[in-house]
Amino acid sequence: MKADDYIQEAYKAIFHNDFERAVYWFETALAEEPNNPEIHYRCSITYARNGKLDQAFVHANKATEIAPGHIEYLIHINRLQSKKLTAMSRVLIESSNADPKRNYDKALEQLKQAITLDPLYTEAYVWLAIAYAEMNEYILAIAVLKEAIAMEPQNEQLTDLLHDFNKRMRTYFQKPST
Repeated sequence: MKADDYIQEAYKAIFHNDFERAVYWFETALAEEPNNPEIHYRCSITYARNGKLDQAFVHANKATEIAPGHIEYLIHINRLQSKKLTAMSRVLIESSNADPKRNYDKALEQLKQAITLDPLYTEAYVWLAIAYAEMNEYILAIAVLKEAIAMEPQNEQLTDLLHDFNKRMRTYFQKPST
């Protein structure tokens, strides 16, 4: 078989939502054509779909190393970096560290960078909104969440979260000052 045949097998596996098998076929194709940036790129996308960001980065970086300046590969690396920053921020937000303010500040910084890298990655907006809400910055949380809703208007979970933030904000501002 040739690399093109292996790639076709990978696409068949993707069609059947068998991403592990698709990775196998892409890797097999790369054994035949290790300097083919398009195969590295496709393999990277498939690893990312499997949630294996480290392997996705390896192949994305190899694609850009072979074909520097190829815009599609560079955009893909930005997407991967955005996902990685969002995942790291989520850990900071969810951890019960002794210094939550520091965690939130770091998470906010990372999430803003994630959005800059991939302005269409809804999850980064959601976690940024959650971080703001946890810091009682409800106006900012609601504004960011509305941006996410604009990207996914049919997502009921986002709408529910918006209602929750509105309710929390009303409760927060109704509390007597001490």
